[in-house]
Amino acid sequence: MITLFKKVFFVFILSRLKSKKNLSFLELNFKQIDFTNYKQVKLFIFKKKFYISKNKNIHTFDFLNFSNKLGGKIGIKLSKDAIFGWYQIYKNKLGFPWLEDLQSKRLINLLYNYEYINSSSKINDKNKLDAIIFFHIQRVIFDFNNKKINQLTSFDFIAYLLSCLITKKINEHKINYIKFIVEKQIDKLGMHKSYNILEHSKFINNLNEAKNILLFFKSKKNYVFDEIILKMTSILNEYFHYDGTIPLFNGSNNIYTKNIYNLLNKERYLKKREFINVDNGIAFYSDKSKKIFFDIVQPNKDIISSNLSAGTLSIELSGFNEKIFTNCGASESFGKNPEYLKYSAAHSTIVLQNTNISEIKEGNPHIRFPQSVAFRKEINSEEEVLEGSHNGYLKKFNKIIKRKLIISKKTNIIKGEDSFISFKENKNRLIYHIRFHLADEMVLNFTNNKRNIILKTKLNNIWLFKCDAELIIEDSVLVDNNITKLTKQIVIKGILSDKKTIKKWSLEKI
Repeated sequence: MITLFKKVFFVFILSRLKSKKNLSFLELNFKQIDFTNYKQVKLFIFKKKFYISKNKNIHTFDFLNFSNKLGGKIGIKLSKDAIFGWYQIYKNKLGFPWLEDLQSKRLINLLYNYEYINSSSKINDKNKLDAIIFFHIQRVIFDFNNKKINQLTSFDFIAYLLSCLITKKINEHKINYIKFIVEKQIDKLGMHKSYNILEHSKFINNLNEAKNILLFFKSKKNYVFDEIILKMTSILNEYFHYDGTIPLFNGSNNIYTKNIYNLLNKERYLKKREFINVDNGIAFYSDKSKKIFFDIVQPNKDIISSNLSAGTLSIELSGFNEKIFTNCGASESFGKNPEYLKYSAAHSTIVLQNTNISEIKEGNPHIRFPQSVAFRKEINSEEEVLEGSHNGYLKKFNKIIKRKLIISKKTNIIKGEDSFISFKENKNRLIYHIRFHLADEMVLNFTNNKRNIILKTKLNNIWLFKCDAELIIEDSVLVDNNITKLTKQIVIKGILSDKKTIKKWSLEKI
Protein backbone atom coordinates (compact mmCIF):
# COMPACT_ATOMS: atom_id res chain seq x y z
CA MET A 1 0.00 0.00 0.00
CA ILE A 2 2.83 2.41 0.91
CA THR A 3 4.69 1.54 -2.33
CA LEU A 4 1.54 2.27 -4.35
CA PHE A 5 1.10 5.58 -2.55
CA LYS A 6 4.72 6.52 -3.32
CA LYS A 7 4.24 5.78 -7.03
CA VAL A 8 1.01 7.76 -7.26
CA PHE A 9 2.49 10.65 -5.31
CA PHE A 10 5.63 10.98 -7.42
CA VAL A 11 3.74 10.58 -10.70
CA PHE A 12 1.61 13.51 -9.51
CA ILE A 13 4.63 15.63 -8.56
CA LEU A 14 6.60 14.85 -11.71
CA SER A 15 3.63 15.62 -13.93
CA ARG A 16 3.26 18.98 -12.23
CA LEU A 17 7.01 19.60 -12.50
CA LYS A 18 6.97 19.04 -16.27
CA SER A 19 4.04 21.40 -16.72
CA LYS A 20 5.49 24.44 -14.89
CA LYS A 21 5.34 27.64 -16.89
CA ASN A 22 7.89 30.36 -16.22
CA LEU A 23 6.96 30.94 -12.61
CA SER A 24 8.70 34.02 -11.22
CA PHE A 25 10.32 33.80 -7.77
CA LEU A 26 11.83 37.28 -7.85
CA GLU A 27 11.20 39.86 -5.10
CA LEU A 28 9.51 37.29 -2.86
CA ASN A 29 11.17 38.21 0.42
CA PHE A 30 8.61 39.13 3.07
CA LYS A 31 10.77 38.56 6.13
CA GLN A 32 9.80 40.83 9.00
CA ILE A 33 11.95 39.60 11.89
CA ASP A 34 14.85 37.20 11.57
CA PHE A 35 14.61 34.38 14.12
CA THR A 36 17.60 32.48 12.72
CA ASN A 37 19.95 31.16 15.40
CA TYR A 38 23.21 32.22 13.76
CA LYS A 39 25.39 30.82 16.54
CA GLN A 40 23.86 27.40 15.94
CA VAL A 41 24.32 27.65 12.16
CA LYS A 42 28.02 28.46 12.61
CA LEU A 43 28.50 25.11 14.34
CA PHE A 44 27.77 23.13 11.18
CA ILE A 45 27.73 25.25 8.00
CA PHE A 46 31.46 25.03 7.28
CA LYS A 47 31.52 21.24 7.63
CA LYS A 48 31.67 19.18 4.45
CA LYS A 49 28.25 17.80 3.43
CA PHE A 50 26.70 19.06 6.65
CA TYR A 51 23.25 18.60 5.09
CA ILE A 52 23.48 14.80 5.59
CA SER A 53 23.01 15.29 9.34
CA LYS A 54 19.69 14.39 11.01
CA ASN A 55 19.64 17.73 12.83
CA LYS A 56 16.22 19.16 11.99
CA ASN A 57 17.54 22.73 12.07
CA ILE A 58 19.70 21.94 9.03
CA HIS A 59 16.70 20.72 7.05
CA THR A 60 14.80 24.00 7.49
CA PHE A 61 17.46 25.67 5.29
CA ASP A 62 17.89 28.45 7.87
CA PHE A 63 21.56 28.29 6.88
CA LEU A 64 20.62 30.24 3.73
CA ASN A 65 20.02 33.30 5.91
CA PHE A 66 23.54 32.89 7.30
CA SER A 67 25.00 32.48 3.79
CA ASN A 68 23.17 35.61 2.69
CA LYS A 69 24.70 37.59 5.56
CA LEU A 70 28.10 36.07 4.79
CA GLY A 71 27.70 37.33 1.22
CA GLY A 72 30.04 37.13 -1.75
CA LYS A 73 30.99 34.10 -3.78
CA ILE A 74 31.68 32.04 -0.65
CA GLY A 75 28.12 32.43 0.62
CA ILE A 76 26.59 31.73 -2.79
CA LYS A 77 28.72 28.62 -3.30
CA LEU A 78 27.88 27.33 0.18
CA SER A 79 24.19 27.82 -0.55
CA LYS A 80 24.17 26.12 -3.95
CA ASP A 81 26.33 23.19 -2.92
CA ALA A 82 24.10 22.51 0.09
CA ILE A 83 20.80 22.90 -1.80
CA PHE A 84 21.79 20.76 -4.79
CA GLY A 85 23.54 18.15 -2.65
CA TRP A 86 20.57 17.94 -0.29
CA TYR A 87 18.09 17.59 -3.17
CA GLN A 88 19.95 14.65 -4.73
CA ILE A 89 19.78 12.74 -1.44
CA TYR A 90 16.29 13.59 -0.18
CA LYS A 91 14.09 14.44 -3.18
CA ASN A 92 12.47 10.99 -3.35
CA LYS A 93 11.91 10.55 0.38
CA LEU A 94 8.46 10.44 1.93
CA GLY A 95 9.46 10.46 5.60
CA PHE A 96 12.20 12.62 7.08
CA PRO A 97 12.96 15.36 6.08
CA TRP A 98 9.47 15.86 4.64
CA LEU A 99 7.75 15.61 8.01
CA GLU A 100 6.20 18.24 10.31
CA ASP A 101 6.73 21.71 8.78
CA LEU A 102 10.30 21.19 7.52
CA GLN A 103 9.33 21.41 3.83
CA SER A 104 7.40 24.62 4.50
CA LYS A 105 10.36 26.26 6.25
CA ARG A 106 12.66 25.14 3.40
CA LEU A 107 10.41 26.63 0.76
CA ILE A 108 10.14 29.94 2.62
CA ASN A 109 13.92 30.18 2.99
CA LEU A 110 14.49 29.24 -0.65
CA LEU A 111 12.10 31.95 -1.85
CA TYR A 112 13.27 34.64 0.55
CA ASN A 113 16.92 34.06 -0.47
CA TYR A 114 16.25 33.33 -4.15
CA GLU A 115 17.67 36.57 -5.59
CA TYR A 116 20.84 36.29 -3.52
CA ILE A 117 21.47 32.64 -4.48
CA ASN A 118 20.97 33.47 -8.18
CA SER A 119 22.93 36.72 -8.14
CA SER A 120 25.80 35.14 -10.10
CA SER A 121 24.19 31.97 -11.45
CA LYS A 122 24.41 30.53 -14.89
CA ILE A 123 21.16 29.49 -16.56
CA ASN A 124 21.70 25.81 -15.72
CA ASP A 125 21.97 26.50 -11.96
CA LYS A 126 18.97 28.81 -12.09
CA ASN A 127 16.87 26.13 -13.78
CA LYS A 128 17.94 23.56 -11.19
CA LEU A 129 16.99 25.90 -8.34
CA ASP A 130 13.64 26.70 -9.98
CA ALA A 131 12.89 23.00 -10.31
CA ILE A 132 13.71 22.40 -6.63
CA ILE A 133 11.43 25.28 -5.58
CA PHE A 134 8.59 24.09 -7.79
CA PHE A 135 8.99 20.57 -6.40
CA HIS A 136 8.65 22.04 -2.89
CA ILE A 137 5.60 24.08 -3.92
CA GLN A 138 3.79 20.96 -5.07
CA ARG A 139 4.70 19.00 -1.95
CA VAL A 140 3.65 21.86 0.31
CA ILE A 141 0.24 22.06 -1.40
CA PHE A 142 -0.15 18.28 -1.29
CA ASP A 143 0.79 18.02 2.38
CA PHE A 144 -1.30 21.01 3.41
CA ASN A 145 -4.39 19.47 1.87
CA ASN A 146 -3.74 16.12 3.54
CA LYS A 147 -2.68 17.16 7.06
CA LYS A 148 -5.07 17.40 9.96
CA ILE A 149 -5.78 20.94 11.14
CA ASN A 150 -3.95 20.40 14.43
CA GLN A 151 -0.81 19.32 12.51
CA LEU A 152 -0.45 22.59 10.60
CA THR A 153 1.85 25.37 11.80
CA SER A 154 2.13 29.04 10.89
CA PHE A 155 5.06 28.15 8.60
CA ASP A 156 2.78 25.71 6.79
CA PHE A 157 0.16 28.34 6.05
CA ILE A 158 2.81 30.89 4.94
CA ALA A 159 4.32 28.32 2.54
CA TYR A 160 0.86 27.26 1.33
CA LEU A 161 -0.25 30.86 0.78
CA LEU A 162 2.89 31.62 -1.22
CA SER A 163 2.50 28.40 -3.24
CA CYS A 164 -1.10 29.14 -4.15
CA LEU A 165 -0.38 32.74 -5.08
CA ILE A 166 2.70 31.82 -7.16
CA THR A 167 0.77 29.15 -9.07
CA LYS A 168 -2.28 31.47 -9.29
CA LYS A 169 -4.49 28.94 -7.56
CA ILE A 170 -5.69 31.13 -4.74
CA ASN A 171 -9.27 31.98 -3.91
CA GLU A 172 -11.29 33.49 -1.08
CA HIS A 173 -12.20 30.07 0.29
CA LYS A 174 -8.52 29.10 0.74
CA ILE A 175 -7.69 32.36 2.52
CA ASN A 176 -10.67 31.94 4.84
CA TYR A 177 -9.55 28.37 5.57
CA ILE A 178 -6.08 29.64 6.57
CA LYS A 179 -7.75 32.16 8.89
CA PHE A 180 -9.81 29.33 10.40
CA ILE A 181 -6.61 27.35 11.09
CA VAL A 182 -4.98 30.41 12.68
CA GLU A 183 -7.94 30.94 15.00
CA LYS A 184 -7.78 27.31 16.12
CA GLN A 185 -4.20 27.83 17.33
CA ILE A 186 -4.86 30.74 19.68
CA ASP A 187 -6.98 30.87 22.83
CA LYS A 188 -9.76 33.33 23.58
CA LEU A 189 -7.32 35.91 24.94
CA GLY A 190 -5.17 35.75 21.81
CA MET A 191 -2.35 33.61 23.24
CA HIS A 192 -0.71 30.97 21.07
CA LYS A 193 -1.58 27.57 22.53
CA SER A 194 2.05 26.51 22.85
CA TYR A 195 2.13 28.99 25.77
CA ASN A 196 5.70 29.71 24.78
CA ILE A 197 6.22 33.47 24.44
CA LEU A 198 8.86 33.02 21.75
CA GLU A 199 6.60 30.77 19.64
CA HIS A 200 3.78 33.26 20.17
CA SER A 201 6.05 36.00 18.79
CA LYS A 202 7.04 33.91 15.76
CA PHE A 203 3.35 33.28 15.07
CA ILE A 204 2.62 37.04 15.06
CA ASN A 205 5.62 37.59 12.80
CA ASN A 206 4.28 35.02 10.33
CA LEU A 207 0.86 36.67 10.38
CA ASN A 208 2.51 39.99 9.51
CA GLU A 209 4.35 38.28 6.66
CA ALA A 210 1.07 36.74 5.45
CA LYS A 211 -0.51 40.20 5.40
CA ASN A 212 2.39 41.58 3.35
CA ILE A 213 2.24 38.62 0.97
CA LEU A 214 -1.44 39.31 0.31
CA LEU A 215 -0.68 43.01 -0.22
CA PHE A 216 2.15 42.18 -2.66
CA PHE A 217 -0.14 39.95 -4.72
CA LYS A 218 -2.88 42.63 -4.55
CA SER A 219 -5.37 40.40 -2.79
CA LYS A 220 -8.59 42.04 -1.65
CA LYS A 221 -8.37 39.88 1.52
CA ASN A 222 -5.16 41.54 2.75
CA TYR A 223 -6.98 42.73 5.91
CA VAL A 224 -8.08 39.26 7.01
CA PHE A 225 -5.46 38.84 9.78
CA ASP A 226 -5.53 42.42 11.15
CA GLU A 227 -7.79 41.76 14.13
CA ILE A 228 -5.89 38.60 15.12
CA ILE A 229 -2.52 40.40 14.89
CA LEU A 230 -3.80 43.20 17.12
CA LYS A 231 -5.20 40.74 19.67
CA MET A 232 -2.03 38.64 19.82
CA THR A 233 0.29 41.65 19.97
CA SER A 234 -1.62 43.29 22.81
CA ILE A 235 -1.37 40.14 24.97
CA LEU A 236 2.33 39.80 24.10
CA ASN A 237 2.80 43.31 25.45
CA GLU A 238 1.98 41.97 28.94
CA TYR A 239 4.48 39.09 28.94
CA PHE A 240 7.65 40.90 29.97
CA HIS A 241 9.39 40.98 33.31
CA TYR A 242 10.51 44.32 34.69
CA ASP A 243 14.08 43.53 33.66
CA GLY A 244 12.92 43.41 30.02
CA THR A 245 13.09 39.61 29.65
CA ILE A 246 10.28 37.20 28.80
CA PRO A 247 9.25 34.52 31.34
CA LEU A 248 10.87 31.10 30.83
CA PHE A 249 7.85 28.84 30.41
CA ASN A 250 7.58 25.88 28.00
CA GLY A 251 10.91 26.28 26.24
CA SER A 252 11.01 30.06 25.95
CA ASN A 253 14.38 31.80 25.89
CA ASN A 254 15.63 35.37 25.50
CA ILE A 255 17.85 34.90 22.43
CA TYR A 256 15.44 36.92 20.30
CA THR A 257 14.06 39.39 22.86
CA LYS A 258 15.28 42.42 20.85
CA ASN A 259 13.48 41.00 17.84
CA ILE A 260 10.30 40.67 19.87
CA TYR A 261 10.57 44.30 20.97
CA ASN A 262 10.80 45.19 17.29
CA LEU A 263 7.57 43.29 16.78
CA LEU A 264 5.87 45.32 19.50
CA ASN A 265 7.19 48.58 18.06
CA LYS A 266 5.12 47.90 14.95
CA GLU A 267 2.02 48.28 17.12
CA ARG A 268 2.85 51.38 19.18
CA TYR A 269 -0.78 52.42 19.34
CA LEU A 270 -1.68 49.44 21.50
CA LYS A 271 -3.52 50.21 24.70
CA LYS A 272 -3.08 48.22 27.89
CA ARG A 273 -5.66 45.44 28.08
CA GLU A 274 -7.24 43.95 31.16
CA PHE A 275 -7.33 40.15 31.33
CA ILE A 276 -9.71 39.24 34.15
CA ASN A 277 -11.20 35.96 32.96
CA VAL A 278 -8.07 33.88 32.43
CA ASP A 279 -8.93 30.21 32.95
CA ASN A 280 -6.08 28.57 31.02
CA GLY A 281 -2.59 29.71 30.09
CA ILE A 282 -0.03 31.86 31.87
CA ALA A 283 -1.84 34.12 34.35
CA PHE A 284 -0.13 37.30 35.48
CA TYR A 285 -0.27 40.17 37.92
CA SER A 286 1.54 43.50 37.66
CA ASP A 287 1.79 46.80 39.49
CA LYS A 288 4.40 49.57 39.46
CA SER A 289 7.05 47.57 41.31
CA LYS A 290 6.45 43.86 40.76
CA LYS A 291 5.25 41.34 38.20
CA ILE A 292 4.22 37.71 38.68
CA PHE A 293 3.54 34.95 36.13
CA PHE A 294 1.66 31.77 37.07
CA ASP A 295 1.46 28.61 34.89
CA ILE A 296 -2.12 27.31 34.85
CA VAL A 297 -1.95 25.71 31.38
CA GLN A 298 -4.24 22.72 30.81
CA PRO A 299 -2.11 20.22 28.82
CA ASN A 300 -3.67 18.09 26.07
CA LYS A 301 -2.69 15.62 23.35
CA ASP A 302 -2.63 18.13 20.50
CA ILE A 303 0.64 18.48 18.62
CA ILE A 304 0.69 22.20 19.42
CA SER A 305 1.07 21.19 23.09
CA SER A 306 3.88 18.69 22.52
CA ASN A 307 6.58 21.05 23.82
CA LEU A 308 4.85 21.97 27.06
CA SER A 309 7.04 21.52 30.12
CA ALA A 310 5.99 19.65 33.26
CA GLY A 311 5.86 22.94 35.13
CA THR A 312 2.20 23.20 36.14
CA LEU A 313 1.66 25.86 38.88
CA SER A 314 5.22 27.18 38.47
CA ILE A 315 5.78 30.88 39.05
CA GLU A 316 8.20 33.59 37.98
CA LEU A 317 8.53 36.92 39.76
CA SER A 318 10.34 40.19 39.09
CA GLY A 319 10.49 43.37 41.10
CA PHE A 320 12.27 46.72 40.94
CA ASN A 321 13.67 46.06 37.46
CA GLU A 322 15.19 42.64 38.12
CA LYS A 323 14.14 39.03 38.25
CA ILE A 324 13.83 37.19 41.58
CA PHE A 325 12.16 33.80 40.97
CA THR A 326 12.68 32.03 37.66
CA ASN A 327 12.38 28.69 35.93
CA CYS A 328 15.59 27.03 34.74
CA GLY A 329 15.04 28.07 31.12
CA ALA A 330 15.78 26.51 27.76
CA SER A 331 18.54 26.22 25.17
CA GLU A 332 18.81 26.06 21.38
CA SER A 333 22.55 25.48 21.35
CA PHE A 334 22.44 21.95 19.95
CA GLY A 335 19.21 22.03 18.00
CA LYS A 336 16.70 21.23 20.71
CA ASN A 337 15.88 21.98 24.30
CA PRO A 338 17.37 19.35 26.66
CA GLU A 339 14.67 17.19 28.20
CA TYR A 340 15.82 17.78 31.77
CA LEU A 341 14.96 21.48 31.44
CA LYS A 342 11.32 20.45 30.93
CA TYR A 343 11.18 18.48 34.19
CA SER A 344 9.07 19.70 37.10
CA ALA A 345 12.20 20.04 39.25
CA ALA A 346 13.52 22.65 36.78
CA HIS A 347 10.57 24.90 37.59
CA SER A 348 9.58 27.00 40.59
CA THR A 349 6.75 24.70 41.49
CA ILE A 350 5.61 21.87 43.79
CA VAL A 351 7.06 18.40 43.17
CA LEU A 352 5.89 15.20 44.84
CA GLN A 353 8.12 12.14 45.25
CA ASN A 354 10.61 13.61 42.71
CA THR A 355 8.11 12.75 39.95
CA ASN A 356 7.27 14.92 36.96
CA ILE A 357 3.76 16.38 36.98
CA SER A 358 3.47 15.49 33.28
CA GLU A 359 5.33 12.62 31.63
CA ILE A 360 7.96 14.05 29.29
CA LYS A 361 8.37 12.07 26.07
CA GLU A 362 10.76 13.39 23.43
CA GLY A 363 9.13 14.38 20.16
CA ASN A 364 5.59 13.56 21.28
CA PRO A 365 2.75 15.15 23.22
CA HIS A 366 2.69 14.08 26.86
CA ILE A 367 1.11 10.67 27.49
CA ARG A 368 0.35 11.42 31.13
CA PHE A 369 -0.56 14.90 32.28
CA PRO A 370 -3.02 16.62 34.65
CA GLN A 371 -6.54 16.03 33.41
CA SER A 372 -7.80 18.99 35.38
CA VAL A 373 -6.00 22.30 35.92
CA ALA A 374 -8.30 24.77 37.66
CA PHE A 375 -7.81 28.49 38.24
CA ARG A 376 -9.57 31.13 40.28
CA LYS A 377 -8.91 34.84 40.74
CA GLU A 378 -10.16 37.23 43.41
CA ILE A 379 -9.62 41.00 43.39
CA ASN A 380 -10.32 43.59 46.06
CA SER A 381 -8.90 47.00 46.95
CA GLU A 382 -6.08 45.57 49.09
CA GLU A 383 -4.90 42.45 47.29
CA GLU A 384 -5.23 40.10 44.36
CA VAL A 385 -5.50 36.36 44.88
CA LEU A 386 -4.46 33.83 42.22
CA GLU A 387 -5.32 30.23 43.02
CA GLY A 388 -4.54 27.20 40.88
CA SER A 389 -4.77 23.44 41.34
CA HIS A 390 -4.04 20.27 39.38
CA ASN A 391 -4.67 16.51 39.68
CA GLY A 392 -1.44 15.38 38.02
CA TYR A 393 -0.51 13.35 41.13
CA LEU A 394 -3.97 11.96 41.81
CA LYS A 395 -3.70 8.61 40.04
CA LYS A 396 -0.28 7.68 41.40
CA PHE A 397 -0.28 9.30 44.85
CA ASN A 398 -3.96 10.19 45.53
CA LYS A 399 -3.05 13.86 45.95
CA ILE A 400 -4.46 17.11 44.62
CA ILE A 401 -1.97 19.99 44.53
CA LYS A 402 -3.08 23.56 45.11
CA ARG A 403 -1.14 26.83 45.06
CA LYS A 404 -2.54 30.11 46.32
CA LEU A 405 -0.77 33.44 45.75
CA ILE A 406 -1.90 36.43 47.81
CA ILE A 407 -0.42 39.59 46.29
CA SER A 408 -0.56 42.89 48.15
CA LYS A 409 -1.40 45.84 45.91
CA LYS A 410 -0.13 48.50 48.29
CA THR A 411 3.01 46.82 49.64
CA ASN A 412 5.72 44.64 48.17
CA ILE A 413 4.61 41.43 49.87
CA ILE A 414 3.64 38.17 48.16
CA LYS A 415 2.27 35.35 50.30
CA GLY A 416 1.98 31.76 49.18
CA GLU A 417 0.04 28.74 50.41
CA ASP A 418 0.93 25.38 48.83
CA SER A 419 -1.45 22.56 49.69
CA PHE A 420 -1.39 18.77 49.39
CA ILE A 421 -4.92 17.35 49.62
CA SER A 422 -5.48 13.58 50.00
CA PHE A 423 -8.39 11.80 48.36
CA LYS A 424 -7.65 8.44 49.93
CA GLU A 425 -5.65 7.40 52.95
CA ASN A 426 -2.09 6.74 51.91
CA LYS A 427 0.17 5.06 54.43
CA ASN A 428 3.24 5.55 52.25
CA ARG A 429 5.53 8.37 53.28
CA LEU A 430 5.65 10.80 50.37
CA ILE A 431 8.46 13.33 50.04
CA TYR A 432 7.63 16.76 48.65
CA HIS A 433 9.83 19.60 47.40
CA ILE A 434 8.65 23.14 46.82
CA ARG A 435 11.28 24.83 44.67
CA PHE A 436 12.04 28.51 44.08
CA HIS A 437 14.83 28.86 41.50
CA LEU A 438 16.62 32.16 41.94
CA ALA A 439 17.98 34.61 39.39
CA ASP A 440 21.75 34.77 39.09
CA GLU A 441 24.13 36.92 41.14
CA MET A 442 22.15 36.78 44.37
CA VAL A 443 23.69 36.67 47.84
CA LEU A 444 21.78 34.52 50.37
CA ASN A 445 21.95 34.56 54.15
CA PHE A 446 19.97 32.49 56.65
CA THR A 447 18.63 34.00 59.84
CA ASN A 448 19.19 32.06 63.07
CA ASN A 449 16.07 29.90 62.86
CA LYS A 450 16.69 28.79 59.23
CA ARG A 451 13.09 29.69 58.37
CA ASN A 452 14.02 33.05 56.92
CA ILE A 453 16.46 33.84 54.12
CA ILE A 454 17.69 37.32 53.24
CA LEU A 455 18.19 37.79 49.49
CA LYS A 456 20.47 40.53 48.20
CA THR A 457 20.13 41.06 44.45
CA LYS A 458 22.69 42.32 41.96
CA LEU A 459 20.99 45.75 42.07
CA ASN A 460 21.42 45.69 45.87
CA ASN A 461 17.71 45.27 46.60
CA ILE A 462 16.95 43.28 49.75
CA TRP A 463 14.13 40.74 49.94
CA LEU A 464 13.14 38.50 52.85
CA PHE A 465 11.83 35.00 52.15
CA LYS A 466 9.95 33.42 55.06
CA CYS A 467 8.43 29.99 55.62
CA ASP A 468 6.67 28.07 58.40
CA ALA A 469 9.26 25.30 58.03
CA GLU A 470 13.04 25.08 57.81
CA LEU A 471 14.46 26.05 54.44
CA ILE A 472 17.20 24.46 52.36
CA ILE A 473 19.51 26.04 49.78
CA GLU A 474 20.44 23.85 46.81
CA ASP A 475 22.39 24.40 43.61
CA SER A 476 20.49 25.27 40.45
CA VAL A 477 21.14 26.42 36.89
CA LEU A 478 19.74 29.16 34.71
CA VAL A 479 19.89 28.47 30.97
CA ASP A 480 19.08 31.48 28.83
CA ASN A 481 20.52 33.15 25.72
CA ASN A 482 22.29 29.80 25.20
CA ILE A 483 24.37 30.51 28.31
CA THR A 484 24.29 28.29 31.39
CA LYS A 485 24.81 30.00 34.73
CA LEU A 486 25.15 28.35 38.12
CA THR A 487 22.57 29.71 40.56
CA LYS A 488 20.82 28.69 43.76
CA GLN A 489 17.32 27.61 44.71
CA ILE A 490 15.31 27.82 47.89
CA VAL A 491 13.70 24.48 48.74
CA ILE A 492 10.94 23.63 51.20
CA LYS A 493 11.22 19.88 51.82
CA GLY A 494 9.13 17.53 53.93
CA ILE A 495 7.18 14.30 54.32
CA LEU A 496 3.41 14.12 53.92
CA SER A 497 1.43 12.23 56.53
CA ASP A 498 -1.83 14.12 57.10
CA LYS A 499 -4.86 14.17 54.85
CA LYS A 500 -4.15 17.82 54.13
CA THR A 501 -0.82 19.61 54.44
CA ILE A 502 -0.39 23.35 53.85
CA LYS A 503 2.98 25.03 53.66
CA LYS A 504 3.00 28.82 53.94
CA TRP A 505 5.70 31.12 52.64
CA SER A 506 6.16 34.79 51.80
CA LEU A 507 8.50 37.17 49.98
CA GLU A 508 8.81 40.79 51.14
CA LYS A 509 10.90 43.73 50.00
CA ILE A 510 12.72 45.27 52.97
